[in-house]
Amino acid sequence: MSKRALPRSLVRPSRVLAIAARTMACPTAPYREGNVIAWVRAFAARQPHLRLDEDAYGNLSLRRLGVRPTAAPLVLGAHMDHPGFRALACRRAADGYRIDALFLGGVARSYFPGARARFFDAQGTSIAARVVAAKPDPKSGELRVRLASRRPIAPGHFGVWDLPGFRRAARDPDLLETRAADDLAGVAGILAVLELADRIDPARRVDVRALLTRAEEVGFVGAIAAARSGVVPRAARIVAIEASRALPHAPQGAGPILRVGDRTSVFDDGLTRWLGRVATELAGPKGDRFAWQRRLMDGGTCESTAYQLHGYRCAALCVPLGNYHNMSARGRIALESIRLRDLVGLVRFFEGMIRRDAECPRAGAADPLHARLDARFRRARRDLARDPFAA
Repeated sequence: MSKRALPRSLVRPSRVLAIAARTMACPTAPYREGNVIAWVRAFAARQPHLRLDEDAYGNLSLRRLGVRPTAAPLVLGAHMDHPGFRALACRRAADGYRIDALFLGGVARSYFPGARARFFDAQGTSIAARVVAAKPDPKSGELRVRLASRRPIAPGHFGVWDLPGFRRAARDPDLLETRAADDLAGVAGILAVLELADRIDPARRVDVRALLTRAEEVGFVGAIAAARSGVVPRAARIVAIEASRALPHAPQGAGPILRVGDRTSVFDDGLTRWLGRVATELAGPKGDRFAWQRRLMDGGTCESTAYQLHGYRCAALCVPLGNYHNMSARGRIALESIRLRDLVGLVRFFEGMIRRDAECPRAGAADPLHARLDARFRRARRDLARDPFAA
């Protein structure tokens, strides 16, 4: 990495907060990401330097106008869904209605009885409901849920936990509490840096893109569709962004995390090492007081595993998440949480990646570490033959 002082960061916490608040307030569920999609479309329409495309599966791509497309773009990926309900049937009951629903996404069964949900129709009207029972389907293993409601809920309508969309904690304004940080925090961070892309890179040299996918919570469905369809160039450098379960060795407030792997995979060595160099420079004496972590985040599996299995070169970043999938330590459904300082740090990480994009080794190119180790070997190799204690 260059020894010159880094330019002052253009990232403003107040703007990151505003984008995060709007993004994370969107109700969303697997295959029902329409509110998020509508918000991203509205955001992109106000950015004259961005172009939005939608593939056949509803995944969104954001690209910079005026930037020459490259064979190996830097692709920041996040998913737009969060665990939620899908209504299957509705019937009258003595005290209102009984709703049979499918729950999509990973939430332990013990959290369901008595929990409150809110369903949405196509016009955005919401209807409250309460979980009566939940049990896995004996054939599919999917969780079938029965809910009680005072109003009918039509089949196909989707539901989320009946929680505030977004708020700052009253006693700790740095703590952002939300129904769905996973992974709308990732979406918000990507939007925040793309808004600044032309100021970070006024020469328009860096082909940085966003890939926002659907139905991650039910098996990376949107990501696999994007990989199989060829929407992403085969030589692309994909960095999956997540809000990932905070761990004892990966706490909230200590900065964004360079995720060397997840519960299933480890990620591309050269790409991960470049990200580490970017972060080290940002945190150095000529940097921007940047805090970061480098961890194996094995609390779950992220989209980089899916992309990697389809032949892509992948790395991953995340922010530490409280109450993963709304499961609190008290055994109740609760708001997820992230730290504003971690999210701002994530956007600054993206900013550093754009500034240092040219220093990222492309596939097949020599890594700077290789050259340093070879130079050290050349200086020391004669000593290999001069061991006076050799037998």
